[in-house]
Amino acid sequence: MLLNIISGIVLSIVALFTYMHFKQKYIKARQREDFNRIFGDWKSSLPTLEFGSSYGWGTFTVTFLKKQDLDFAMRNKLTEEFKNCIQSYYGSRFRVDDAVRFRYLENE
Repeated sequence: MLLNIISGIVLSIVALFTYMHFKQKYIKARQREDFNRIFGDWKSSLPTLEFGSSYGWGTFTVTFLKKQDLDFAMRNKLTEEFKNCIQSYYGSRFRVDDAVRFRYLENE
């Protein structure tokens, strides 16, 4: 009887971890799709997206090749659109301005 209870608890924990793993993979794939939708028609080199984590929350670094590319994205509100998409995954407690970082590599 006790063995059945313990094995049921262990099985439930394994199932929960498996569910969370696949849920995270699904969310990351959706976030990548949002990134490609927003920045996919890029005229210059496509920026890159790096995923990270801090205190259990997702972090995102979007890297542009040139400063002009970042300026263009900011002027056309592409950066805000991306941040709004990311915010929608996490809710109001998520501080998107701290979690999403935009940078560039070259200085022309």
